[in-house]
Amino acid sequence: MNRAAVDVHFDRVHMFIDMSDGPAVQFPLDWFPVLQAATAAEREHFAISLDHEQIIWPEIDEDVNVPALLSYRPENAGR
Repeated sequence: MNRAAVDVHFDRVHMFIDMSDGPAVQFPLDWFPVLQAATAAEREHFAISLDHEQIIWPEIDEDVNVPALLSYRPENAGR
C-alpha cells in the first residue's frame, strides 16, 4: 500500500490528510468549497474507501480522490 490515507482532520483554513507513510499533507480548505461551507460535525463524518484512495463525506455528497490530490501541482493550474 503506497501513500494511503488513514485519517482526515481540519483547522480553520486547512484540510489535513494523515498518510500511512508519514506526516499529514495539508491543503487549503478553500480548494473544497463544499467542505469549507460544511459544519464541523459534517466534516467529521467521513469514510475512507477500502483502497484508501477516496475520502467520502456522504451527508454533504462530497468526495476527494487522494492520488489525484497528491499529484496536483498548483503551479500547473490554468495551463
